[in-house]
Amino acid sequence: MTVFGTLSDSEADAFTASVQPFERSSGINVRYVGSSNFEADLLERLRRGDAPDIALLPQPGLLPTLVSEGFALPWTEALEASATEQIDPRLVGLSTIENQVYASWYELTLKSLVWYSPREFARLGLTVPRSWSDLDALVAKVVAAGVSPWCLGIRDGGATGWVATDWVEDLVLRFAGPDVYDRWITHEVPFSDRSIANAVQRFGDIALSNTLVYGGSRAAVRNTVTDAARQLISSPSKCVLNRQASFLPRLVGSRTAVGPAADLWAFPLPSADGAKAPLIVGGTMSVRFSADPNVDQLAAYLASAEVARERAKLGSFVSPLTTVPLDAYSSELDRSVAGWLLDADVLRFDASDLMPPSVGVAAFWSGMAAWLGGARLSAVLNEIDRAWPATSNSIPGQVTVKS
Repeated sequence: MTVFGTLSDSEADAFTASVQPFERSSGINVRYVGSSNFEADLLERLRRGDAPDIALLPQPGLLPTLVSEGFALPWTEALEASATEQIDPRLVGLSTIENQVYASWYELTLKSLVWYSPREFARLGLTVPRSWSDLDALVAKVVAAGVSPWCLGIRDGGATGWVATDWVEDLVLRFAGPDVYDRWITHEVPFSDRSIANAVQRFGDIALSNTLVYGGSRAAVRNTVTDAARQLISSPSKCVLNRQASFLPRLVGSRTAVGPAADLWAFPLPSADGAKAPLIVGGTMSVRFSADPNVDQLAAYLASAEVARERAKLGSFVSPLTTVPLDAYSSELDRSVAGWLLDADVLRFDASDLMPPSVGVAAFWSGMAAWLGGARLSAVLNEIDRAWPATSNSIPGQVTVKS
């Protein structure tokens, strides 16, 4: 069986290791194939009749296209149970189109984190902020000490701009609220709406500042994502904070110790009012393209607690299953991320990954890069709106508030 995805290097090795128990028990060999140009490569393979058996899909916004073109297969009754049971109902809707389940969740990533050096926090007398006003006060204290508060870089090859869109999504959720966030994803609220423009401008107040970002107002477009991550742990530290997803430690190397008293640690990006922080997640879902009993066996395994525990032992992984205990995770970071997600009152999926790909992973990414490079904001937001398909497939159901 062939599994196609975006995993590479140690992540690909960990995935391969986690399916070995399945291979031994079933006698089925699993071959993983990775791609750095996942969406285009997957669609090309599907359209030329060379479909993988399963894809690990990081963009739920692509799922309606795979369904409408007849590639993604609906999950049978037995498989549907594996895709919906023990899964937070706030996620199940994203794998469901017109009341039919087409995917199961494999992994989650927490986006709404701020990374910092505990050593620098201690040196500067800083404490973890609980509200946005606390964060503003912390930033002011860092500036007064003659240090740059934020590390920031958005360059990432063909994916340049996603760091900026992650920032904007967090700010929309915090300052415009969940309802606006949900309607923005479906384009009921356009990018040119004041609520979205205000969130972008709030990000710009940081990103385009000569004093708040290490390297000045153009550092964001000069630095790579990895540059910004490594600036945080340089000696002496070049900056104090980096808003980045839970995978940031992968960018800085295995020698960096991660923990509350180690080289690197994180806290959820505070809410606007000091209430429990709303969280944005990314994630990977399994999609089937082959009607084969062996594929069904593998799909069920990838949705199971067994593979979740196998993968959790290897680190840098958080399961979407609510029944995976925190002590199953081998690292303090993974346990903390899983706990924050389980405790969240407001949880949303990454907006750009839910939008049509022509917007979410194209015009939105490139538009933010152009704006940070000097383009006029109103023109950029109007251009992103124009990229929205005149008619688009329905977006999977959105994650809702826990209540």
